[in-house]
Amino acid sequence: MDDLIISAQEDSPEVNFNASTGVLRITGRAYSNDMVNLFKQLNEWLDAYLAKPNQTTTLMLQIDYSNSVTSRLVYDFIVKCKNVLNQGKELTIKWYHYGGDEDGIDYANLVSKLINYPIENIEID
Repeated sequence: MDDLIISAQEDSPEVNFNASTGVLRITGRAYSNDMVNLFKQLNEWLDAYLAKPNQTTTLMLQIDYSNSVTSRLVYDFIVKCKNVLNQGKELTIKWYHYGGDEDGIDYANLVSKLINYPIENIEID
């Protein structure tokens, strides 16, 4: 399976999904009007990955700014990632925040509660 690598743009995040390591990373600003199409591509890749996931999958999110549409797309993507658990595999979710980003921390905590799964909040400089 090929990796999925998408360069960041001013209004869309960098994506680096590594099939061989199971590390899925989304980093940057996410407020483009085209986020639905971006997440369609991410979900298609994830569907293929979920057919034969690694023993451990790590989802790493560092979304500096997003809108409500993107927040919903991220939530749905996280829910889909949980499907590795149904296969007896491990999932780690890490959400990176800049110091003082209370909204980001609150959203990560809300998502964790809604999906009934731990999300590790990590503060970065």
